[in-house]
Amino acid sequence: MLRVMITCSLLASFAFAEVLYRSGEQVEPALYLGTDGEGILVEFNLPALTAEELVVGEYGPGTVMRIPGEGVGMPVGAPDLPVIRRMVLLPNTGDVSIEIVSSECTSLGIYDIPPFQEFPIRSGGAAPYRIDDGIYSSSDLYPYQPVVLDRISILRDIRVAWVYFSPVQYDPVTGQTLLNTSVTARLVVSGSGENEIYRPFRGYTRSFMPLYEQVLGFQGGGTDVIDGSYLVIGPQEGIDLVSGLVEWKRQKGLEVFIGTVPEIGGTAAEIDDYIEDAYNTWPNPPEWVLLVGDEYNVPVYYSSGTAADNQYGVIGTGYDPSVHIGRLCSDTGDLPYVGWKIEAYENDPFEPDPSWFQYAISIGSTDFQDPWMSWRYEQIFEAHGMPTTLYCNNTSYGGIPPTIALISADVNSGISLLSYIGHGSTQSWGTTGFSNSDVAALSNDRRLPWISSIACYNSEFQGGTTCFGEAWMNEGDVNDPKGAIGFMGATTGSPVGPTDSLALYQFRGYFEEEMYHMGAAFDYGKIMAYYIFGCPEMDIFCTTGPLVHLAVDHPDCIEPGPWTVTVTADGVPVEGALVGIVQDTTFLESGYTDASGAAALDIPAIPGTDWVTVTATAHNLYPWVGSVPVSGLGVEEGTNPGVFSLSVGPNPFSSAATFSYTLPVSGRMSLDVYDLTGRLVTSVVSGEQPAGSHSVQWQGTGDGGSPVPGGMYLVRLTAGGEALNRSCVLIR
Repeated sequence: MLRVMITCSLLASFAFAEVLYRSGEQVEPALYLGTDGEGILVEFNLPALTAEELVVGEYGPGTVMRIPGEGVGMPVGAPDLPVIRRMVLLPNTGDVSIEIVSSECTSLGIYDIPPFQEFPIRSGGAAPYRIDDGIYSSSDLYPYQPVVLDRISILRDIRVAWVYFSPVQYDPVTGQTLLNTSVTARLVVSGSGENEIYRPFRGYTRSFMPLYEQVLGFQGGGTDVIDGSYLVIGPQEGIDLVSGLVEWKRQKGLEVFIGTVPEIGGTAAEIDDYIEDAYNTWPNPPEWVLLVGDEYNVPVYYSSGTAADNQYGVIGTGYDPSVHIGRLCSDTGDLPYVGWKIEAYENDPFEPDPSWFQYAISIGSTDFQDPWMSWRYEQIFEAHGMPTTLYCNNTSYGGIPPTIALISADVNSGISLLSYIGHGSTQSWGTTGFSNSDVAALSNDRRLPWISSIACYNSEFQGGTTCFGEAWMNEGDVNDPKGAIGFMGATTGSPVGPTDSLALYQFRGYFEEEMYHMGAAFDYGKIMAYYIFGCPEMDIFCTTGPLVHLAVDHPDCIEPGPWTVTVTADGVPVEGALVGIVQDTTFLESGYTDASGAAALDIPAIPGTDWVTVTATAHNLYPWVGSVPVSGLGVEEGTNPGVFSLSVGPNPFSSAATFSYTLPVSGRMSLDVYDLTGRLVTSVVSGEQPAGSHSVQWQGTGDGGSPVPGGMYLVRLTAGGEALNRSCVLIR
């Protein structure tokens, strides 16, 4: 075997690329064939195979083969062979072995195939050269058979086998290669095995359905689609500081649970056990987990020395997600502000003129495949109606050379998505050097983007340093909001290749698979070392404004039993709107609307006599919030509008804002404005008013008629023992 003992980078320029094989007809790479009484049958087919010459470390020149559109998956140091990797649905219990039922194979020829190497880190270059001498000194074919089992995982509601099809088998001593163009394999399940599922089947979790649809043999869904709960974990003090966000999640229709630290455990292992126990034993196990506080409040999950909170969402062993994880990495001074940012973004979308929700930017460095990948991200955004500015010093794809000033101007004017791929550090991006201090200098107000940052160390929050992701989330305050609504970044070095695909599939999950909650989209293409700073259940806006307001029609009163809500937007029924029913802090029921816009709810026993809050939310639409009395409290059916609502517009405003409100019954009411310290600024209107719709203007003045300072204010409508709050921003 020829080896040239030289030192070079992991990847050199390709000397040539040729097609070694192409199927005579279009074939499916992987097919589920059902069962045959002995096991699960899967067929793999090779569509095409290419060869490229490159130089690898101390090995020297060699041939690397690839399957267009597929990946790699061999262990580091083993021959670098192409694979088709798929998930196969398994029974909930049992060990798995793989048998080859049939194979179409031929000799491919003699090749010198180098060992697969670790992907280079963007900030650190190539990893040390690795070769498995045991494999390379043996004349046994590698792999020993063309279809092999990689691992068995729990994927939320189902159990899957990750199976690799390696069409090329290689003899490292002679260089002989065998090409398998079509293989049928049988997965035999017997006895007991790893990562078994014992909890009763409840249904298929909605946010995981796009993942399940990638699993060979999965045929579920339909009426079995369900939602999990929302679990908040942190010290009681921290949870109290984000109580508004927590209550909003409950109000919109999520069943919310609280796990206080250290009561549930004070170590990462104990918290992980708590989440796993919740998955296995709770009637409604957590689908979303929000960690509240930095590493001193909620311990970090470390995997091989790397901060990896995503492992909290893994059930059993491995790294496939079953729960979506996010963290508010803030101290007690910032938590109220960050919680408010997220709540206000969802509950009271910021709609100045002109609209900003539809805009995005994509930034790429000039190294590796970054120019091409940043262009691919931009193409996805554009294809789904988001005008996008592409920034890259390599202008081959039409990008603009980026500067701190240009990026700042775009963020300040308003964008919903910001994608970055390139070098980075704990407190900056390598391209332009945009850093924590530049985040602090922003003036984007509540025009808050979601940021996907494929760069090294941008989310390395542990250790007492304010990392770049924290700066985007924590800079500003309620009087001067700025930064981002969510940030995805790495706590460690960012490997070239896998992280490029992470961002690509995150965006495909969001736009093409309609995985609008960012934690779910992230998990669609996730890798262990990446973090979400923010709420994993976050749904970002990405449409031309102004947002269309939802309208809700419901009975005048509410009582236990069947209760139907109809949701429309501009008179058109809205399918897939989430309707939540709560009484104070008690979750009652939630459900999604069908194609007619109707959500058929089953209201349980109502614990009190207070009015019940009805909330409707839907992707890219303005939420609706109203209140309805409990039946039997002396309210005559059909004699009142049944709605208790409040809205503010324009918001922000400079001269006057109109407060529009609806009273369900006649009686005494008050409409008051407070500053953020809780001090009453003015009572806009109070006294007896009839049921129905009303509006009044506020000129931005206090009780004495003097103008109040610019900033954020809270508007509170009180009537019939109930209260509604809205925020507004006065610009001076």
